[in-house]
Amino acid sequence: MNTSNVWLRRFSKLTVFATLFLIFVGALVKSFEVGLSVPDWPTTYGFQMFAFPWSDMVGGIFYEHSHRMLATIVGAMTLGLSIWLSFSETRVNVKKLGYLSLILVITQGLIGGLTVMFFLPTAISMIHGITAQTFFLIIILIAYSLSIEFSNKNSKPDSNRTIVMSLFIAVYIQLILGAWMRHTESGLAIYDFPTMAGQWLPIFNEKMLTTINDWHFYMDYPEVSMQQVLIHFLHRFGAFVIFTLTIFMGYRLHQNKSVYSKKIQKNVFAIYVFVFLQILLGALTIWTAKGPFITSFHVMNGAAVMGLSFILFLRLSDIAFLRK
Repeated sequence: MNTSNVWLRRFSKLTVFATLFLIFVGALVKSFEVGLSVPDWPTTYGFQMFAFPWSDMVGGIFYEHSHRMLATIVGAMTLGLSIWLSFSETRVNVKKLGYLSLILVITQGLIGGLTVMFFLPTAISMIHGITAQTFFLIIILIAYSLSIEFSNKNSKPDSNRTIVMSLFIAVYIQLILGAWMRHTESGLAIYDFPTMAGQWLPIFNEKMLTTINDWHFYMDYPEVSMQQVLIHFLHRFGAFVIFTLTIFMGYRLHQNKSVYSKKIQKNVFAIYVFVFLQILLGALTIWTAKGPFITSFHVMNGAAVMGLSFILFLRLSDIAFLRK
C-alpha cells in the first residue's frame, strides 16, 4: 500500500472532523450573539489574526476570534488537501473536488467577512451557514473517494438508495430552515415543546400569537410576528418528516439486513442515534430558552446527521464519476 495515500486518507478524515468542529464553534458565535465582538475584518482590532494578544481574548471576543482562527486553520488544511490531491491523485474528478473545496472555503471566508462588514444581515448570514454545510459535504465526498471501502466496493447501486437520498435531502433542507430560523430570531417564536403555545394542533391565529407574546413579555424577550411563528413551525415540521423518513429507512434496510455489510449496519444505527439525539437537543434548546451550548450542539449534531445520511447514500450508490 502506498504510504503517501495512507496519510492522505487520514488527513482527509481529519479535515472532515475539523470542519464539523468549526461548524460547532461558528454556532457558538451565533448562540452567544457575539458576531460583532470583533468589529473589523480581516484584522482583529487592527492586529494580524494570529498576533492578537491571548490576554485580550475575553467575553464575546474569545468566541468570535476563535472562530476566525479555526476557520483559517481549516482553510489551510483544505489548501493542503487540494495541493496533495493534485500531485498524488490520478482521478481527474477527485482532483476537481479538491479544487472545488478550496473555492468553497475561500468563498466561505469572504462571506464571513461580509457578515461583519455589513453588520450581520440575515441573507448573508444564512448563506454563510449554508455554504459551511455544503463545504462539509464536499470534504466528506473527498474522504470517501480516498477510502479503502470505496476502492473495494461493488459498483452495483442498491435499490434502497432512493429512500436514503430522500432522507439526506430532507436533512439538508432542514438545516437551511434551521439557519433561517436562527437568523430571523425565530428560535423561541414557539416557546414550548412538544406542544405549541399550549396546543398539540396549533391554529395560527391572533389568539395563538397573543399567547406567545404574553410569554415573551413575561420573559422580557422581544415580541415575535406570525411570520416568525410559521418559520419556527416549518422547522419543527421538517424534524417530523426526518423522523418519519429515518424510521422508514431503517425498516427498509432491516428487511434485507443480511445483505448489508457491518459498516452499513453501523451507519444506519448511527443515524438512528444521532436523529434521536437531535430531537432531544431540539427539545432542550426550547426548554433552556436557547441555552448557547445546547443550541450549538444542536447545530453541530444536525450537520453530523446530514453527514451520516450522505455517507450511507454514497455506500449504497455507484458514484461512478469518482473513479474517473
